[in-house]
Amino acid sequence: MRIAVLGATGLVGRTMLKLLESFAWVDAPPLALASPRSAGQRVPWRGGELTCRAVDAACFAGVDLALFSAGGGPSREWAPVAAAAGAVVIDNSSAWRQDPDIALVVPEINGRLVDGMRAGIIANPNCSTIQVAQAVAPLERAWGLDAVHVTTFQAESGAGQKAVAELARQSAGELPAGNIFPRPIAGNVIPAIGAALDDGSYEEEAKVLRELRKILGRDESLKVTCTAVRVPVANGHSAAVRVVCASPVTPVQACAAMAAWPGLEVAADPCDYATPREIDGRNIVHVGRLRQDPGDPQALLCWVVADNVLKGAAWNAVQIAARVVGKDIA
Repeated sequence: MRIAVLGATGLVGRTMLKLLESFAWVDAPPLALASPRSAGQRVPWRGGELTCRAVDAACFAGVDLALFSAGGGPSREWAPVAAAAGAVVIDNSSAWRQDPDIALVVPEINGRLVDGMRAGIIANPNCSTIQVAQAVAPLERAWGLDAVHVTTFQAESGAGQKAVAELARQSAGELPAGNIFPRPIAGNVIPAIGAALDDGSYEEEAKVLRELRKILGRDESLKVTCTAVRVPVANGHSAAVRVVCASPVTPVQACAAMAAWPGLEVAADPCDYATPREIDGRNIVHVGRLRQDPGDPQALLCWVVADNVLKGAAWNAVQIAARVVGKDIA
């Protein structure tokens, strides 16, 4: 099987390669692709190295799977080229997520959409949306959802390697705003992620609204709100979530439904929780602080944590790839 990874020198691209090297069905070294300025860089692969090649149209000849994590511009340019050459493209950018003809996939929720796919584009959702979708999907399946209200607490790794480095520099004493965030992030929180929109929200918040509905197969009848906050954490997104179900549900019932859902861990004790430090390096989504919203038998409150580079990006993409080729991975 021939696999290509576009954006191989980036944080998510390198993580995709690290995940792929553990699977026997990846039986040939992937083609590591990058921008012209990153061509020639080397990335680890199974105890050796791959040399990155500048992406061009000829790269995708004979490629079966192409995992993209290079940003919206390169994805819009090269994903159609790769798909036309016969590859299944799994794209980690926002470029294709709202295209009605392209599946937006969290394998545990709607992986059936890509079963048997032979060529085309699949969109990997936003990192913060994936973990919220995983937490609420069992509730949607069992009781239906009327509303989901989210406040995210998002790590620097969600903005790439340069953002993690900026946090490190500022934590070491360089406090002026850097090149990634509009204000200092060390010892601070910034309630603004992405471009500002006309309605007073930011693009990250709009992504959660649009993508959650699409993943769950819902329309505007599902009410979604989000406030997205950048916090001084290197890796691991958290979210405080309020869910309003279509019928009454108890925390005990919800805990049982969540515990049976693949890729989801849930704390039975309503005072128990996980933190980004504890979830770092794990592929699952963890739900804690699961409790009733006082006075509303249809509403629940919970705390959701995931490694945004893994389940929020690279691992979800590799899960999609495995689903496409009919491989079962945990």
